[in-house]
Amino acid sequence: MKRFLLCALLLLFASNSFAFHSAQIGSPTESASADAGYDLASFTAELHRLSDILGRNPPTQEMAAVRDSLPREWKVTTPDSMYSISTEFLREKLTAGSAEMAKVWVDHVAMEADSHSASGNARPANAKAQLDEILAQAEFAGVRPPNAWEIFRQRLVAWLQRLLLRIFGGLARYPIGGQIVFWLAIIVGVVFIALVVFRFMVSRDRMDSLPPSEIIAASRTWQEWLRAARDAAGRGDFREAVHSAYWAAIVRLEDIGVVPKDRTKTPREYLRIISEPSGEGTASSPAYKEPLAALTSRLEKTWYANRGAGADDFKETLRHLEALGCQLE
Repeated sequence: MKRFLLCALLLLFASNSFAFHSAQIGSPTESASADAGYDLASFTAELHRLSDILGRNPPTQEMAAVRDSLPREWKVTTPDSMYSISTEFLREKLTAGSAEMAKVWVDHVAMEADSHSASGNARPANAKAQLDEILAQAEFAGVRPPNAWEIFRQRLVAWLQRLLLRIFGGLARYPIGGQIVFWLAIIVGVVFIALVVFRFMVSRDRMDSLPPSEIIAASRTWQEWLRAARDAAGRGDFREAVHSAYWAAIVRLEDIGVVPKDRTKTPREYLRIISEPSGEGTASSPAYKEPLAALTSRLEKTWYANRGAGADDFKETLRHLEALGCQLE
């Protein structure tokens, strides 16, 4: 009976030892083949734990235990996506007994995880709204898909480019033909530029050949202009009456040689001749300046500024016209 009990105890002890040894061998293998899943916080904590262990410069057996506890890759889930991080490099360094290199790698991964966590926390909740507000500003107004006209223009330009490449690409196989086309293009360009310059010079000579001021003889006497002014006043068109009376005064001054017979001059130029005598007038007198200045001012207001005129304006104009020597009766 004692022998039987002793044999039974030996068999029980042997089976327990074999099971424990099998568990020790199979556990690291199963751990190494499994993929561990983490969120960002737990993954960062795991990296800091490994860094602390490797920072103590553990012995070879402890590094082997750490290596066997590592999965093939860490699966880290973040609010944005899921990442897979291989542990092959870390396991190689632990197998080689290089705790320092292993710690450097773990610290680097931990720093990347910390920075990702910080950037995720710093991201505002309304980032999409802020982005839409920025893109709606004036400097981004041109950032848009091309419209139909722009697409057509791009296709037209691309077609022209292909056509030119086809033409000149074919000419590359014929050097003599390419040279002929090149020199023809040069000749056409030179002829075109010469034609433009020639036309410019001809038009300039034509302008230079004109006299500086064309002398136009008066088609009416001052009496005829005065009669036309009275007729316009009789119709109630006092604006035309003031205009005709002014030209009666100019013809009168031309007749007595105060101003030249040159109808290309403006009313202000006639007044300047009276105010500042020069070689243009054969005779001049300050007595004509005041009535001509009054006639010029009234003409500018009624004829050019189109302010209208009345009977009083025409009566005042006749008074100044009489001061210039025109006999009204």
